[in-house]
Amino acid sequence: MSVDPKLQHKPRPLQLNPQGKHIAKANELRQRLKEEELERQRIEDIRLKGLLPDENLAEHLYKPQYPPIVEWWDRPYLSEMKYGSELKLDSEEAPVSIYIQHPVLIPPPWESHLSEEKAMYLTKKEMKRIRRNDRQQKHKDQQDRIKLGLDAPPPPKVKLSNLMNVLTNEAIKDPTGVEMKVKQEVEERYQKHMQENEERKLTKDEKHDKIKRQHEQDLQKGYFTTVYKVQTLQDPQHFFKVDMNAKQLDFVGVILLNPRFNLIIVEGGLKNINFYKKLMTRRIKWTQGGQLEDLSQNQCDVLWEGQLKQLHFKKWSVMHSSNDDEAYMVLNKFGCENYWREAVA
Repeated sequence: MSVDPKLQHKPRPLQLNPQGKHIAKANELRQRLKEEELERQRIEDIRLKGLLPDENLAEHLYKPQYPPIVEWWDRPYLSEMKYGSELKLDSEEAPVSIYIQHPVLIPPPWESHLSEEKAMYLTKKEMKRIRRNDRQQKHKDQQDRIKLGLDAPPPPKVKLSNLMNVLTNEAIKDPTGVEMKVKQEVEERYQKHMQENEERKLTKDEKHDKIKRQHEQDLQKGYFTTVYKVQTLQDPQHFFKVDMNAKQLDFVGVILLNPRFNLIIVEGGLKNINFYKKLMTRRIKWTQGGQLEDLSQNQCDVLWEGQLKQLHFKKWSVMHSSNDDEAYMVLNKFGCENYWREAVA
């Protein structure tokens, strides 16, 4: 005789009540009974004073609602269920402590969308006028200091053209000696001028740091990219210009060489991207310079250009592929396989 397993008695597992469960229930029951007793005493006091509504006159329908003995929001702060008892503010059970929570400051979201204030560019005429005014003011200050005796007057600037006007007597007495002296002064002024120019020149490392700093500032304004399709890069001069200019502009991207055509992807700042675009579309003569191959049909097309949320490449590199599948696999590593689809279409 078989018995349905669903009808069999299953022993219940042993479950122990957590510590303090019944004590908490008992305390809650005592508190509720205490509140009921206080409410009963309050009603009894009202009855003794003769303030209970008369139900025969329907006074209970419009009697005012008495407030509770203790509002619910005040109960956690009172040691007893009545006002005037000791407040629980210094104990560990107090809902309010001396500690203040300072939330993390979050920048306003609209500040990230604010456009930077563009510098006001002056025309060449305005810049020339500003320089002229500065020179006049500087010359006026120097003349004032000379009049006050603070600075010694500069020696006369003698040239061969104004020799007779400045050194009239001396030129008449010894014209050869005066001429040699003037030539020496002119040479000294020229050497001083050239030396000051050399001192102002930046060193090779300083020039490199300045260019790199400019590229970083351009990149902070946003990431931009341009994709070029070139039929052939067999000419060494063309390949050198494309590769070397991308390195000098601190681009990241790739030159993907393929027997079918070549794909050039550059990513960087907007200013450098525009400079590189002029190089690819205007300056390089793609149909000229071919020695081993006819370049009459060679051309460079811009497949896509725009702004990026983040860069796809980490560095600038040159890669090779023998067919469409290999080119697709190479670009798929960087999430740029759509560029090859657009170039093939």
